[in-house]
Amino acid sequence: MHERSSAPAIRRLVQSLTGRQAREAPSSTLFMHPELVTAAPGQGFKIRVARRSSVLQDALGLLNRRYRQRGYGSQSLTLSPERMTIVAYEDRQVIGTLTVQLDTRQGMLSDACFKEPLDAFRARGALLCEFTKLATAPHAPMPATLASMFHVAFIFAHQVNQATHAVVEVNPRHVAFYTRVLGFAAQGAAADNPRVKAPGVLLVADFTQIGRQLQARGNQGAGEPPPFYSHSFSNAEEQGIRNRIRAALARQGTAP
Repeated sequence: MHERSSAPAIRRLVQSLTGRQAREAPSSTLFMHPELVTAAPGQGFKIRVARRSSVLQDALGLLNRRYRQRGYGSQSLTLSPERMTIVAYEDRQVIGTLTVQLDTRQGMLSDACFKEPLDAFRARGALLCEFTKLATAPHAPMPATLASMFHVAFIFAHQVNQATHAVVEVNPRHVAFYTRVLGFAAQGAAADNPRVKAPGVLLVADFTQIGRQLQARGNQGAGEPPPFYSHSFSNAEEQGIRNRIRAALARQGTAP
């Protein structure tokens, strides 16, 4: 059980769980000025929500290093009430980043290649968000880093902003991980993405299914590997994170 922090609520979230090494996860995909922080001292990493340009630049540095290693194009990150960039630190070094973008009238990044299937979801009443610009450092503790970032994204998008589905655009070689481990479903064939100069496949996940995985995260059988979300936050920690995100947005006048 994690200790409660005595720091101001807006400065610190609750401490995250960690776990064993899992199957290799993809290290990159196509995918509030006070910062929200959750610390895991035992594992030496913290997760922050970037609401300052310095934290955003830390995330961008890792993102572009990892993208360049795979021959992808340069990326950019900006602050917006409809966008949350999550950043994981270990010993003050960035080890992971993930951005979640709410759907707006301007659409999402994945509309550039997959507007037709995304519009089909919208026509059925789905409220979309996009998990994008994901990167992890080679030495990042996995799967704890990825699970913690995804859990905060789930809280922001689904529990705070009522999004019903998450969209992610991934390289074809990463489709198996997202479908098998995270419960995403592929939507058609790959398409060339000029933004990153690489092929991408559109995947969509129902947040109801992700919520069920979170509720069942400690229910593996004897001899079975722990589920991915067993490395995320507890129910009590989730509630604390949700309340702090809502409070941060309310202070900025952007509460849903």
